This record gives sequence, C-alpha cells and structure tokens, in this order.
Amino acid sequence: MKILYFTGTGNCLSVAKRFDAELLSVPQMIKNNIYEIEDEVVGIVYPVYAISIPGIVRKYLLQCKIKANYVFVIATYGCVDCGSLHEMKKLLEANGNKADYYTSLLMIDNYLPFFDIVTQLAKLKEKNIENNLNKIVEEINARTTKEENCRWFNNLVSSIGHKVVKQIEKYTPKMFYVNDECVFCGVCKKVCPVSNITQDGTNKPVFGNNCESCLACIHNCPKNAIQMKIQRSEKRFRNSNVSLNEIIESNNIGV
Repeated sequence: MKILYFTGTGNCLSVAKRFDAELLSVPQMIKNNIYEIEDEVVGIVYPVYAISIPGIVRKYLLQCKIKANYVFVIATYGCVDCGSLHEMKKLLEANGNKADYYTSLLMIDNYLPFFDIVTQLAKLKEKNIENNLNKIVEEINARTTKEENCRWFNNLVSSIGHKVVKQIEKYTPKMFYVNDECVFCGVCKKVCPVSNITQDGTNKPVFGNNCESCLACIHNCPKNAIQMKIQRSEKRFRNSNVSLNEIIESNNIGV
C-alpha cells in the first residue's frame, strides 16, 4: 500500500500513519519529479482548504498517473467539507484516474483567521475522531467501496469557493508578520511546502507570493514569532501524533 498525503500541521499525516503503508509526501513527490504511483492499494489523504482542494494537491494529481486495484480518498476537515470530495473525483477523472472509496474525517480546524484553537481543542471529544478514523481504517482494510455523495448545492459552493480562494491567496503573504521573539531558527522555511519563505540579512523570515495558505510556518514556529494581521487565536496547533521533524521531512524541498 502507498499513500499520497499533504500536511501542514500533521492532521493528514496522522491519518496516513494509521495504515501499514509507504507514505509519500506530495511536496517531495513534486521535488523528485515522481508522477507515477503503482501498488495493489493507493490512498490519497488531503486537507480541505476553503471547502476545496489545496492547490499543491490539485497541481500534482493533474499530472499523476495512479495504477492500483483499489484507490481510496480521505479528506480531513475542521468545519465543513462541502463538495470537496466531488471536486476530487472530477480531478482524478480529468487525468484518467479513479477512486473506489471516498470519505471525509472531521478534525481540528487550524485556519487562524477564522478559528480559535482553544475552542477547537475543547471540541475534540465531541468530534469523536478516533472512533470515526477506526471505522474508516476498517472499511478500507476490508476494501469497501464508497461513492462520493455530495449534493449539487455543496458541489456548487466548493466550485465557487475554489475560485474565490484563488483570488484571496494573492493577499495571504501580506497578512504575515514576524515579531521580536524570532530566534532565526529557520523552522518556518523548512516546513513550507512550496519554498515561499526566505531569510533576509537579519535572518528573519521573508514571505514570497507563492503561499499555499497551509499555515505550517505559523503553527510550527517554536517561539510563536510569526503572526497574522487577522487571527482569532494566539495558541498554535500541531497534531499530537506528529512531530516537527516529520513535518520538516514531509515539506522541506530545499530550494
């Protein structure tokens, strides 16, 4: 089994780790120019960004060829998944791929402009993540088939949402700033999946215009030195089942 995944703060990686599989990070696959995935079983685990699919995942799957007897898709989300799975189905089919099993998993939402991390963590128990994930793992190990069943309205919302977010993303880098707590460690640069962060003459991070809006830089900063001009939480989040080094290994493309 092989699993393609993309992660900023560990949610998707924590899900992928629940399977006995070879884990393939999308940024690393792009870096190494690997666009053919073949195995008996192939999985795709991705986070829902603004009710759609992250740009880096979309870009990769439009070029990737998947050869497998069984393909599954898991979308992690923190608020609503809307028509994301339908978007994924269309994306796969556009490149001649298909999946046998589609599902989504409610987890923690860490998009700081909209969500407070303390409030999100307080809802952990009611989100029932472990039991829901156990059921998904059991179904996939049993090679269950499951169609995406998004309603037309949700599909429409996700389609429109994707176009809106593409416009908003142009302004995302302008929302970041760095305070005096920065110790110039370079962690933000290492966890950025698109090499959008450099360091200036003072070694403070500088944000380019190719942001993926994953917020890996903010949530993984050891000193909380990176802030957003609009944020609902001072607290940061990384999935407790994933280490900082694992996220660096997943996202550091060394450009």
